[in-house]
Amino acid sequence: MLQPVRMQFVEHFKVPVEKLWQILVNPNGWDPWFTDGMTIELVEGGKMVLRWKRITAGEIVEDRGVVIFIEPLKVFEFWWYEYEDGFRSRAKMTFTPDGNDGTWLKIEDTVLVNGEKEFSIALGCAYGWGQMLCLAKAYAEFGLILI
Repeated sequence: MLQPVRMQFVEHFKVPVEKLWQILVNPNGWDPWFTDGMTIELVEGGKMVLRWKRITAGEIVEDRGVVIFIEPLKVFEFWWYEYEDGFRSRAKMTFTPDGNDGTWLKIEDTVLVNGEKEFSIALGCAYGWGQMLCLAKAYAEFGLILI
C-alpha cells in the first residue's frame, strides 16, 4: 500500500519574486540551469516533461507531470514522477516576497512510497530538490550555470 512521505524545503533568494517566478515557472521549465529540454504547459491540467542529461552522466532521464494549480507570483503546484497509472510526487512551490527585494521559496513535496522498501525513492527526491535549489540560487542570484 502506498503511503505518503512529506518533505519541505525552504530557501531564500536575493532576487524579487517576479524574477524567481520567471526562472521557475516558464514554458521551458528549468532549462538551462538544471534540466535539458523541459517543457511545461502553464495552465491547470497542462502537461510537463522533465528531462535531464547533464546531471545524469550523459544518460537521458525523462519524466512526465501535470500542472495542478497556478496562482501567478505565489503558487505553482504539480504532479510528477510517473508510475503505473499515476504519479508518485505532488510538489507545491510557494513564493513569498521578503519585503526587501528578496524571495522565500518553499517547496512541499509529498512522495508516495510502498513502505520501507521504497523509501529510497523519497530520499532521491529530497536529494534532487536540494540540488535543484542550489543550482537555482546560483543562476538566479549570479547568472551562473554550474552544470
